[in-house]
Amino acid sequence: MTDEEITPDGNPQGKGLVPVLDALNALRPFQPEAKTGEQILREFCLSTLVLSARFDFRAVPGKTYYLYRISESWNLSLIAPEEWGARLPGPYVAQCELAKDMTWALVLAPDVADDTRLLDALETHLEGFIGRISEVGRLEDALPVYESGLPYQQRMMATALSSSLQTSLLLSGLKGASGTQLLQQGNARQLFLAPS
Repeated sequence: MTDEEITPDGNPQGKGLVPVLDALNALRPFQPEAKTGEQILREFCLSTLVLSARFDFRAVPGKTYYLYRISESWNLSLIAPEEWGARLPGPYVAQCELAKDMTWALVLAPDVADDTRLLDALETHLEGFIGRISEVGRLEDALPVYESGLPYQQRMMATALSSSLQTSLLLSGLKGASGTQLLQQGNARQLFLAPS
């Protein structure tokens, strides 16, 4: 055997990389577009809420998911509230859908406004989001490019979300804008409400 035939130690065939590359490829943002600063903030805020939820499945664009509040945690499920029957695991918060550009859209449940604990939890998320984007000079610096503390699926989706929002900021002429500037253009509380 010659030196040329000897393969290096480690992973010469790239085994193990294939699933990661497949996951990244499946989550590549498709057709990010120019958006207003308010749209970008809304999608960023709602997407971070969903990505903070517990779930162990690969979410796909165009499918409907359901957000619940269970034991002080957010949980994303494939099961609709009416399908649970009496076994509903916790308060139903929102219907969620992953867009092709890897941002999440939410439609809050009608009775969320009647549950002070849910409202407090949403308010806490909103305050944390505002704090995160206010601490950095540019909104791009607040994007979850790589969040090592997240589980695998959420970490991959956070990376895809960052790519999508960076492209939208660039296409919108908002690259380099601060989160504080964009917040001043709109009402922070509107981030959870359906766009008008």
